[in-house]
Amino acid sequence: MNNSVINLSNQQLILTYIFTAIALLLTSLNGINRNKDIINGTIRMTIQLFIAGFILVYVFDSSSIVLSTLLILLMESFAVFNIISPKKDRLNSKLKKTIAIAQISGTVFTLIFFLLVVIRPKPIYNPQYLIPLGGMIIGNSMTGINLALNGLLDASENNRSKIEGSLMLGASPRMAMDKFIQKSFDTAITPTLNSIKNIGIISLPGMMTGQILGGVSPLIAIRYQIAIMTAILSSVSICDFVFLHLGYKNFFNKQEQLI
Repeated sequence: MNNSVINLSNQQLILTYIFTAIALLLTSLNGINRNKDIINGTIRMTIQLFIAGFILVYVFDSSSIVLSTLLILLMESFAVFNIISPKKDRLNSKLKKTIAIAQISGTVFTLIFFLLVVIRPKPIYNPQYLIPLGGMIIGNSMTGINLALNGLLDASENNRSKIEGSLMLGASPRMAMDKFIQKSFDTAITPTLNSIKNIGIISLPGMMTGQILGGVSPLIAIRYQIAIMTAILSSVSICDFVFLHLGYKNFFNKQEQLI
């Protein structure tokens, strides 16, 4: 197996933007006005990835526990911000705190367990493992909480009469929201479950592909991919469970009335 990685020159990288041009052409032909989003998204992606690349080179070279921890905290902060920002006018302060608690508690627990028990790098905070694994766990958990939040918001707005009717019949807020909590949890973990079911047959995931391109044996890459996917499933489940079982309370006042 060839262990050398083909380096992409600046000219080769520029050629890849032809794919963006194809997307622009096809969306225009279909009468969809998303050209601005595609261009802005491509530019932001390029700038953000280059910035991240330079930062990661510095962090990897320093092997500093302080820098590695700060980078993880920064990723957690952006994840919470990305969940809250599009819906900030619909969220009260308590619900925002619940989102932060769920996101951080689930991802940190999973990441620490994964590093201490499964991978066991030396040192344990080795950024080569901490940052990429943390990024995948944090990103997928963010998506899960976002889907769970959408479920609760939709339930409180579209099923208000059903919830209030249950309360009037003597149900507790937990009982009145129970089926909506279950449905939101199921919706939130479905993308992760679909990814797990399709890996290896329909798709080769990014982490595994990256390792193989880097010269790692496919059998080693497979083990890492299985490990990270089970960790992601666990983290998404924990984050969604914590959020839903704490978050629903913020939709009711002290008199157990739907806000």
